[in-house]
Amino acid sequence: MLENTSTLAAYRIPVTSGTRTTEVPVLLPGQRIGVVLDHPALGPVIWLAPEALGGFSPVTATVVPAGVRYHSGNCRALTSRGAAVLFRDAGGRIIGGEQLPPSSVSCAPGEKVLPGGAPGAEVFPYCDLRTE
Repeated sequence: MLENTSTLAAYRIPVTSGTRTTEVPVLLPGQRIGVVLDHPALGPVIWLAPEALGGFSPVTATVVPAGVRYHSGNCRALTSRGAAVLFRDAGGRIIGGEQLPPSSVSCAPGEKVLPGGAPGAEVFPYCDLRTE
């Protein structure tokens, strides 16, 4: 889990473990997000004032019986960069995870349910402001 304990927004956070690298697009102050890498190391981060993100709000995901419900309060579609899915044991300890591909995650405005998810899993969408 990554947590932004600063008062600035972390943007384009490279996270590496061995030969694997992923990028967390945005992490607002106080926000936590899952990463599916063993012993992750952070690369250089771009720090921005939260207001510079133009009203961006994180997309949330909840596992429901039909799959995963994604909710975005943003006024435009963001670019999906996939999602991290974390699994915990009965004591709350992380016991595994998987990375979802971008096509399996909705970053569209409003709510959308997509197939996937397992009871008790936590899904952390990686929704990006940039389009490339």
